Amino acid sequence: MATVSFYEVKEVIGEEAAQRMMEEFPCTSIYIPNRMPEFPDNESRNQYIKNLFFNSAKSVSEIADKFGLSIDHIRKIINDR
Repeated sequence: MATVSFYEVKEVIGEEAAQRMMEEFPCTSIYIPNRMPEFPDNESRNQYIKNLFFNSAKSVSEIADKFGLSIDHIRKIINDR
């Protein structure tokens, strides 16, 4: 899982919003899901992952990196038929 600095967050959402987040959630890790707009739900994302795995030369590791998921999670998606 990647770590993002306060400065990077501030650059994306603005100083006021970043400051408010810091005040509301001090010393807290915040998970930001890797939801791609073209996948409105997990079912459509998972179908895309299966197609990517079975119809391309992409490895499980490459797919996991692309979607920000663990290798085990990708394997579970692929094996769920």
